[in-house]
Amino acid sequence: MQNKAVLALSLSVFSHSAFAVDDFREAFEANFAAAVLFSDSNAISLGFQNFDPNRIADIGDDFGNQGSLDLKKNLGVTTLPYTFDLPTITFEDNSVLEQRVKVLFSYLKQKQDVTYQDFPVADTLREEVYTVAAHYSVTRPWSEHWSIGAGIGTNLMYLNNSYTYRGYISEEDQARLNGNLVNTSAWSQTFQPNLNLHYKHPQSWGRWEAFSDLNYFYGYGWGEANGGDIGNPEGLYWVNGIKGFYDITHWGGYGQTLFSSIRHININGDLKDSLNTHEYWEASIGWLVSPPFLKDYVDNIGIGINLNYGSSLSGGTIILLFNQD
Repeated sequence: MQNKAVLALSLSVFSHSAFAVDDFREAFEANFAAAVLFSDSNAISLGFQNFDPNRIADIGDDFGNQGSLDLKKNLGVTTLPYTFDLPTITFEDNSVLEQRVKVLFSYLKQKQDVTYQDFPVADTLREEVYTVAAHYSVTRPWSEHWSIGAGIGTNLMYLNNSYTYRGYISEEDQARLNGNLVNTSAWSQTFQPNLNLHYKHPQSWGRWEAFSDLNYFYGYGWGEANGGDIGNPEGLYWVNGIKGFYDITHWGGYGQTLFSSIRHININGDLKDSLNTHEYWEASIGWLVSPPFLKDYVDNIGIGINLNYGSSLSGGTIILLFNQD
């Protein structure tokens, strides 16, 4: 069997002659951990049209190959974030503490053909994860350019999947899988503290920023799947990067900005099983438009290109940008 799953369940357990509760629990832990990461566009970007950079120049499989391209074609992510400011706290020494709340909705889906050696017909797995999240953060500027921040957030996630058998798996094994690993649903809630360090340098042409963002999460699961033994998704991801915003012009009240970023992401815990690595790189470039309407809700919208290097989702993709900061 070929196992190309990222968001999809750990289908390697299908090859076992006996199925263990621990295998099922670990599969759900990896799935919910991946959903946390994929809801953070600062950590990973997935788009609507994928391509292999090696078709333009032969730069190696770590920049993408047919396998990662096929995987990304069957993986879809939609994330809608919104951030609003709370009143700033001013101390006696005139230092300030800025407060923000970020809320988001994320929808992930994947369809995967599961093939078995010497069997002509593939099974099909379809899976969805819905996420509603809220994150509270505070930022303490300590100089003109530097600031340090911390926060706490929570993600509430619902997963459901369906699996179509086409003859390879016996009816006895199907009975063990149904309701436990596949053709079932599960819930999880994670709690996520965050620490970050930020440098912002305004320029005559716009601004550039450097940042370090450390996130750890731990969660609890429940639901129909695996008799309610969903486990405890746990992971850590550390994003370090630099980004720039080049203000070009205004056309008819619409601000035009060129955006670019390079990020290095370290991951640990259940996330390593999802992306088949402990680190990867991302680089993005895009065009942002700031509309003159709905300014309280829409900072900017745009389109761009993102490159992923070093993970099972390596390669290029065209991305939509929304409220990019």
